[in-house]
Amino acid sequence: MFRSRVRIRRSNSVARAGSSRSGQLAPRPDRGATLVEAAFVFPLLFVALFAIIEFGLAFKDYLSVSHAARDGARAGATYGNDPRADILILRDIQATLATIGIADSITVRIFDPNNPTRGTEYTYQEGAGMGCDWVPCPDPDLPSPPYQIPAWDPGTRDISAPFTDRIAVEVSYQHQWLTSFFLDTTDFTVEADFQIEPQVFDP
Repeated sequence: MFRSRVRIRRSNSVARAGSSRSGQLAPRPDRGATLVEAAFVFPLLFVALFAIIEFGLAFKDYLSVSHAARDGARAGATYGNDPRADILILRDIQATLATIGIADSITVRIFDPNNPTRGTEYTYQEGAGMGCDWVPCPDPDLPSPPYQIPAWDPGTRDISAPFTDRIAVEVSYQHQWLTSFFLDTTDFTVEADFQIEPQVFDP
C-alpha cells in the first residue's frame, strides 16, 4: 500500500508539471486574430467618423442658406417699395451668414416670382468699393457708379391692398468639402418668396 501511494503522488506531480509546461509553451493564436480584425475595423471607423463630420457640416451650411433665404424674403416683404429695399435685403442676408462664417461665395437673386426675368443677381465681394460689398451695388445712397438701378426697381413694387406683389429671394452658396473624399464642392441653392405687406389701403 505504501508503494502504491508513492506512485500515485509521483504521477500527480508529473501531470501537474506537464500541464504547467504545456500551458507555458502553448501558442496563443487569438493575438494574431485581434490584429487582423483591427486592421479591417479601424479604417471603417475612420471613414464613418469623417463621413459624420463632413455631412454634419454640409447640413449645417444648407440650413444656414435656407434660413438666410427665408429671412431675406421676409425682410423684402416688409420693406415694400422702399428704394433701398434690395440693399437692405442683402445686408440682412450678409449679417445672417457672416455670424457662421459663410458670407463669402454667396450669390443672391431678388426677383418677381410671377416673372422671374424681372430681377437681379448679386454677388458678395467684401470691399468691392465705396462702402458696398455687393456687385452690382443697389444702394441708392451711393453715387453712380457703383449704384445701379435693379432690374426690378423696388420703387415700382405694388404695395396696394389687397393684391400686392410677391417678392422672391434665392440664395446660393458653394460648400467646400473638407476631405474631398466624396466631392470637392457642392452648390446649395434655396429660394423663398413672400407676399409684400400692404402699405396702401383702398378706401
